[in-house]
Order: sequence, then structure tokens, then C-alpha cells
Amino acid sequence: MSAEALGTNLLREVKVEGLDELLRTLRSNNLRQENQIYTNVPAIDKILNIFTSAQNHPNNQHQHPVLELVGSSPCSGKTQLLYHIITRLLLPPSYNNIPLAGKSTAIILFDLRSNFSLLRLRDIITHYIHSCLPQDVPPLEKEPSIALIRDSLLHLHIFRPQSSASFLSTLQNVEKYILDIRAHISANRTVGAVIISGIDAFIHQDRLEDVDGGHQHSPPSFTKTPSSIPYSHQRFRDIIAHLRNLQHTFSTPIIATSSALSSLSYHRLSNGQQVPILPSHLPPPWRNYVTVRLICERERVRKFQYGVSVLEVQGREAAMRQEAVEKGRFV
Repeated sequence: MSAEALGTNLLREVKVEGLDELLRTLRSNNLRQENQIYTNVPAIDKILNIFTSAQNHPNNQHQHPVLELVGSSPCSGKTQLLYHIITRLLLPPSYNNIPLAGKSTAIILFDLRSNFSLLRLRDIITHYIHSCLPQDVPPLEKEPSIALIRDSLLHLHIFRPQSSASFLSTLQNVEKYILDIRAHISANRTVGAVIISGIDAFIHQDRLEDVDGGHQHSPPSFTKTPSSIPYSHQRFRDIIAHLRNLQHTFSTPIIATSSALSSLSYHRLSNGQQVPILPSHLPPPWRNYVTVRLICERERVRKFQYGVSVLEVQGREAAMRQEAVEKGRFV
């Protein structure tokens, strides 16, 4: 074999790929390790790791999870949990030698209901920092640095679309915005999560379009599907397609919140275990896209027992109930 033929054969065996593909492959290999941090909340990450490890195969790229927080009723705790996740993702690992267990990332937040409160988030961050301080810290030194909270909130990028079409348009352009280092100060941070507050905010508008035949005059779809598919289903397919692109580009999980339209019920298994049942009112494309659906419910405080006297209510029973209410536990 001549040297020219040998060189030609060797070149055929060379696999050419871009730097972005190489870095993505290296990151994907690292993410296949166990105990990945997605929300920076250990209990939730443990659940997500179980499901993501079951979905991924050795020869496939790592699939980042999609977490849906569902409120079984008003004041169920899903929004409080979402704020806590944002706090853990925004804050740095430590501050002034005080461990905060933060992740120091940037967050993309789509506030579809336009009710996300920065004041409430600020208060939660302040309380969280207080909880991380040692007990022997003097009271005057317990006030967290205003600069720390301000600098952390600057990495929270909030978008407020007013319709599903506006949401889809924002999704199409948000990648360009995040990758533009002149548009914000988060260029030195990774994207910790793409959060959708109120993924079901426009579902009734889209279903009204189904009745009015909105799919006939809707803008061109991002995915090719038969025209018989309802407008609301097609809209969610397009949204999911763009969310997958964001996951692929930024290697980040998707976290969404929604509200239930029916009440929570329980099904008792043969082993005596009770399984919560809460039907989803979102279209099938979204239900198939979600990795873990986490139902949030405020832990109920039992009522006074029948026949309890007034003295007992005012004494030990009242103190125990007040203690349970102050804990404000969620399940």
C-alpha cells in the first residue's frame, strides 16, 4: 500500500466535530455520574436522579429532567417551594466564610401569570441566610449584606409573556439574549434552571381557539403535525420543542408550576400504601414531556376532638395546635 493510500484511509477514520460538540459530550459524560444537582434541594434531587438514571442509557446523551410542581389546592406550598429552589440556585456557595450551600447560577424565569413577587423572594433569601448563620453570631451581624441579595437577584432573568403565542416568541429569542454577553451580567454563570411559573396560564385561551378553529389561522408551527391536532396541543408541542433546545444548549433542567382543577384523592394499594391521585388538565404533549410531577399539599392540622372541654382547649391542646400551625409543614 502506498503512502498516499495509507494517508487516505487514516483520514477516513478521523471523526470531525466542533468544539461545542466536544464540550457537550464531555459535560454529558460528567452528568451521567450519580447524585447530580438539579434544584440544589437534596430531597428533590434524589427523586430526580432516580428517574433520570432510569431514562438514560450508556450510549445516549444525558437527558435533563423536567420537574412539574403541582398545587393540590390554594396555598399548597408549590410557590414557596419554587422560591426556595430559586434561592438555593442563585446564592453563592459561601459568603464571608459562612456556608450558604448555594450554586451561584443564573436563572431564566417565565412568569406567565405575572404574579411573581421579587419582594417575597427577597424576604425568603433573607430568612434563608439567617438560617445559615451560626447561633453565636451577634444580632447586629445577622443582617445579611444588601449587596449579596442585590447581586444574586441580578442573575434572575424574568420574562412576562401575555399569551401562549408571546411565550413561544420569547422562547425563540431567549437563547440569543442569554448568549449575548453585552445584554446582561450573567456571562460568567451557568444557567441553573429554566423556570416556568404557571405553565397552565394560557391553557383556557388556547382551548377557546380550539373551539373557534384557531389552528387554521395560527402562525406556522415549529413542528410538522397533521392539521387535525387541536390548536392547544400543537402550541404545547412547539413550546416543548423550544424548551428541548434550551435544555440542549444550556444543559439545564426545566422547572414548572401548575394548579390542579380537581381535588386530591388517594388510592390504597394492596400493601396498604396510599398513592396520591391528581389528574392533570394539561395536554398530552406536556404530560409526556414531564419527568417528575411533584404534588404539593399543606399538612392538615387536625380538628379538636369531640368532647374536649374548654379548659383542655385553652391549655395543652391549644399549644400543640399552635405549634403545628407555626411549623407550616408541607407534604
